[in-house]
Amino acid sequence: MKAPRILLSLLFSSLLLQAHALIPTDRKQRLTEHWEFIRQDMGSIWEVMRPITGAGKPETVPLWLKVTLPHCFNAEDAVDPDVNYYQGPGWYRTMLNIENPYTNGRTCLEFEGAGQKTEVYVYTTRIASHVGGYDEWKADITEAVEAFRRTPLCRERFGGKIPIAIRCDNSRDTELIPSDMSDFNLYGGLYRYVNLVYTPAVHFEQIRIEATTDEKGKQGSISIDIAFGGLSGKEKKAKEFSLRVFSPEGKEVNSISSELTEISSYQISLKRPQLWSPHSPALYTCVAELIDNGDTLRTTQHFGFRHFRFEEKGPFYLNGERLLLRGTHRHEDHAGVGAALTEEMMRTEMQQIKEMGANFIRLGHYQQSGIILRLCDELGLLVWEEIPWCRGGLGGESYKNQARRMLTNMIEQHRNHPSSCGGWAMRTTGRAISKRSKKTAYAPLWASCTTLPIASTRRAPQPFAAASSAKTLWTFTPPPSGRAGMAAASATTARWRRPE
Repeated sequence: MKAPRILLSLLFSSLLLQAHALIPTDRKQRLTEHWEFIRQDMGSIWEVMRPITGAGKPETVPLWLKVTLPHCFNAEDAVDPDVNYYQGPGWYRTMLNIENPYTNGRTCLEFEGAGQKTEVYVYTTRIASHVGGYDEWKADITEAVEAFRRTPLCRERFGGKIPIAIRCDNSRDTELIPSDMSDFNLYGGLYRYVNLVYTPAVHFEQIRIEATTDEKGKQGSISIDIAFGGLSGKEKKAKEFSLRVFSPEGKEVNSISSELTEISSYQISLKRPQLWSPHSPALYTCVAELIDNGDTLRTTQHFGFRHFRFEEKGPFYLNGERLLLRGTHRHEDHAGVGAALTEEMMRTEMQQIKEMGANFIRLGHYQQSGIILRLCDELGLLVWEEIPWCRGGLGGESYKNQARRMLTNMIEQHRNHPSSCGGWAMRTTGRAISKRSKKTAYAPLWASCTTLPIASTRRAPQPFAAASSAKTLWTFTPPPSGRAGMAAASATTARWRRPE
């Protein structure tokens, strides 16, 4: 058993280097207020940051608008049938009071999603960039903030605040996924939340939780892998680490204290765990803490036990019982705001979907907000996810690399959610792609995702199938008999529709 765990730890470490993820911590500040926006490109970052010497001066134009986040370029024009919606650059800027409470701590900006290509600046220094409008990522601004603080400009012009500029761009690009031939809008802007995060020098990088059980739910097993950042021999001794697991009712069922290593793995057994299902979405809680000199870094992760299988040429089973999947399809946009939905809007929408009788949702055609996955966990909605490989062919190497990266990020960022049951896929439009082209484009990804579910049009998805045995990458299409049965059974609630 020891050798497989070592191999899984090495795989986890390898994927961590590839994947972007938000920082696992409960201490985050949403940056929603005091932003300015302009929907066009600027001559340079200097033009974004140049001082305005007075009213009526040339520096006062072009005009910037005051906005709150989340914000989308295309809040109105994307739904106007008589105009082309704007596709191009846009800039955001703000000033932040940054006071990291940790000695030698790190300061990061987290992006829960920004479209479609993004650059981050501290004053005029470019700090980070990202391609992809839907996966989560972060920019470490620690050194740039400290360097700017040492300048007279910081005190004299900005009063000690840190000027931040962000350029988003949803311009048409044949080497970008999703393709501009897609049947949905490629929105631009900071349309998901941006967070300011402080961490100690030693901090959590990623937490992976895998809760498994037999079909009858007699025995549960929890595997927890935690990656730490900033470890050194000296700092390892200075830190205390604890891990506690709580039942859905809040009762502590297990606790662990240990020394830190770069990748720490823990195994916990639990008899007759409460099972997660659409009818009873029981969520366990894992609380991990790092303690040093009175400072505590805490992260809270929720997970659930469930057993699922797809019968060969047959139905779906959850926790040993046949479950008729009834659901709908969701795009992440809304009238009047484009893709810039607030958490309150998302909650209202997901509650409406649950109340209409759904137990399943297809999130198309891209990785959606982590808030949506958390709501599906809480409400009891099974999830199918996919990345937007659609209507654009394979493209060049940058296109293929982005597709690999987006699929890896989606899996790593959403894998702890019990609502996600074997539904990670490349989204296609029904047109066949040759086995040869898929094998060539995605062979490196197979090697790094050997324990992940694969879905098939020829047969039902086999959970946690070995990727090395997969010849082709497919998307799920229900069999004709299943569609007819579902349509009849769910006429009063929701209709099953063929994927686009």
